Amino acid sequence: MQKIKSKSFVLIIPILFFSGISFYIFSLIFTSLKFDLSKNKGSETNYSYVISSSDNKILSKLSRKFEIDNSKHKIPFFLKHSFISSEDKRFYIHNGIDLKSISRALIQNIRSGYVKEGGSTITQQVARLLFLNNDLSFQRKIKEIFISLILEFRYNKNQILKLYLNNIYLGSGAYGVDEAAQVYFGKFIEELTLSEIALIAGLAPAPSIYSPYQNLELAIKNRNKVLESMYVDGYISLANKNKAINEKIKLNYQTADNFLDDKLLINFILQETDKKIGSKNDYNFLRIKSSINKDWQEKGQKISRYAGPKEIEFGLISIESNTGLIRTMITSKNPSINEYNRVISSVRPLGSTFKIIPYAAALIEGIKLSDKFEDLPMCWESYCPKNFSEDYRGSISLIESFKSSSNIVPISITKKIGLKNIINLANSFGLGYEQEFEEFPSLAIGAYGDNLLNITNAYSAINNNGKIQSPEIIEKIESFKKQPVWENKSISKKILDLKINKKINKLLEKSVKEGTSKAASIKGKKIYGKTGTSDGNKDLWFIGSIDKLTTGIWIGYDDNKESELSSGNAAYLWKKFISDIYKIPIKK
Repeated sequence: MQKIKSKSFVLIIPILFFSGISFYIFSLIFTSLKFDLSKNKGSETNYSYVISSSDNKILSKLSRKFEIDNSKHKIPFFLKHSFISSEDKRFYIHNGIDLKSISRALIQNIRSGYVKEGGSTITQQVARLLFLNNDLSFQRKIKEIFISLILEFRYNKNQILKLYLNNIYLGSGAYGVDEAAQVYFGKFIEELTLSEIALIAGLAPAPSIYSPYQNLELAIKNRNKVLESMYVDGYISLANKNKAINEKIKLNYQTADNFLDDKLLINFILQETDKKIGSKNDYNFLRIKSSINKDWQEKGQKISRYAGPKEIEFGLISIESNTGLIRTMITSKNPSINEYNRVISSVRPLGSTFKIIPYAAALIEGIKLSDKFEDLPMCWESYCPKNFSEDYRGSISLIESFKSSSNIVPISITKKIGLKNIINLANSFGLGYEQEFEEFPSLAIGAYGDNLLNITNAYSAINNNGKIQSPEIIEKIESFKKQPVWENKSISKKILDLKINKKINKLLEKSVKEGTSKAASIKGKKIYGKTGTSDGNKDLWFIGSIDKLTTGIWIGYDDNKESELSSGNAAYLWKKFISDIYKIPIKK
């Protein structure tokens, strides 16, 4: 009996072993087969684009990724063969694994005493890029081999090459050859010279080592190796090779018209473009004229670095009040590496910037600027708000209460005219949609949140004689042949009577001249604005208008911790930005 059990146990071990291997292989096959090419676009758009500023300076220029399931979207000849010649000469011959190349690489590495040559095919690199990582383990290598075989079974060679060229990391934040063409040369793929193509292909083995920004001499040396390989393999002539070797490399930083290093802003412009073209998204190329003033954008980005401690964040937006066009959008102190748009995505308590709404509602209901209110400690049921620094002024006029940013008076106003009136007016200003308002007294003093774009656009309406319009970041979109695709047409909606609007501007002007917003005042200039602070100085705001421009600033920590700054810091940075863009001298 014991012998039978032993025999059974001996048989079970190989069964379990082979079952485990079978399950492992099946899971790899399933993972690879369920991969959807259509989801691997690799970029936000299906079109190549040029984004320009309002004054026709180039902000960004990028080729579309290769459409993997579109055989008509071909890879340029030199680009295709530069990578094949330097990375995988037998690409069109092998079935995903090239034993000959692996053996050659192994011998070379043994002879040199270090890893001099890799044996991975382009297909194996695609397997790593899409399904695995770069761990140097036997398990990972086995997975890579299996996935490579499956990829070769499922897709043709050109599809695999497109996947590779769309996803390979080529240094300096560039994923794919389209981004590399932009980053290193400021060009579309089709505009690259043979020399430039070879330099990009030469980055593939080690982008940080061969980076032309770090070591141009080494990058050129590797470019020449790629050109030599292409010549030996018969893809270019001797004349082509010599011409490319003699060509002087002109990197993007050497051009006079540098692009804007702000992925968040560019992505927002592209998202808005996609909304405009909608279902007609069958363009191969678009010219997108944004409303951004490049000079103002660069000045605003520099000013963001003055915003307190290193970890604290910053947002700024400028809207041309009479057109609704966004002229400046600073999403972060470091937009090139940051992934969060603090102008659009960040919903934070508005603080005293919201107070303009109950005061406007009071004026609409017939309350005068000179009417008196009690600015004294009060409770509404269990809610007992306090003024900043617990400073109270007793019987005070409406205009004086706004100047001192009383917390008591706005709540008294809402009790008098009703919270529903406040909410309805706020909604007409475009507020209360990011975070829905509820009928609580704290609403009147900005306890509810919204984003910087919406609150700035509300003040922009006041600066536009009480007429609101949807803010836009695009002026027009054209096709490659400059055929019109979409053009912005400013449409405004009147939400305030002109007389009421003038009274609101009196409140805002008084706040800057004599009140809590004094840090924004500029001698000889009419400025209409208001500061705002949430509990614990977590959010610091200033929204202000000068001439036809309304600019909002927010400062705060992303993790919502308290700061040691005040809204006066936001007001001062507003003044610094305005003085820079309008070239107005201010006293330090």
